[in-house]
Amino acid sequence: MKIAIFSDIHGNKYSFLKALESMRSKNVQQYLFCGDICGYYYHQNEIIDIFRQIDNLKCILGNHDKMFLNIMDGKFKKSHYSSKYGKSLEKLAVSISEENLNFLRNLESEYSFIIDDLKIEMVHGTPWDNLNEYCYPDSDFSRYEHLEYDYIFQGHTHYRMYKKINDLMIVNPGSIGQPRDGKLPSYVLLDTSTKKLEFISIKYDIEELIYEINENNDPDYLIEVLKRSNKSEL
Repeated sequence: MKIAIFSDIHGNKYSFLKALESMRSKNVQQYLFCGDICGYYYHQNEIIDIFRQIDNLKCILGNHDKMFLNIMDGKFKKSHYSSKYGKSLEKLAVSISEENLNFLRNLESEYSFIIDDLKIEMVHGTPWDNLNEYCYPDSDFSRYEHLEYDYIFQGHTHYRMYKKINDLMIVNPGSIGQPRDGKLPSYVLLDTSTKKLEFISIKYDIEELIYEINENNDPDYLIEVLKRSNKSEL
């Protein structure tokens, strides 16, 4: 079976649509999303619309998704989010459909399952803090040594990562919407029959998204991080 693992779209429909086109061209049979549809950029509602049409999709909650739900439940102020991350969640709060809000509310922060006899764990952060803990390529992986999985897929850092600890593969596919490691947006393609794992890079035109950021008077770093990753080559 061919599996696509992807993460951290953050409302960037331009890169997401290119990534989805790439996944479909490779005859992916199972889609695994490691969290954070929401935050930073502005097309979150449209992306959830697409997610709801993908039957073979397993999706978990990310920390920005949770922040959005907290805003909707009055547990977190929109102004606190906007001052740091931009107006994306403010815009989503007034535009999200009831069906899409229910979709987010029904997401779990962790998902364990078996595919083709492979035991898989999927989290946004780490198995110990599903939403908020960062695990970078140079982090200490000693805690993972006794976990009884074949693969752990995780996101959150926006850094590509592949680590083998004994028989365990720990994989971060990088970010679809906002890479921070100087590389292009990416996802991972896994063939469960051959165990071949490949990072697939995505190239897209960032200019329309930059225009939207400027129109919303959002922080300059939202543009800077896009330009940094867009300098990479396929």
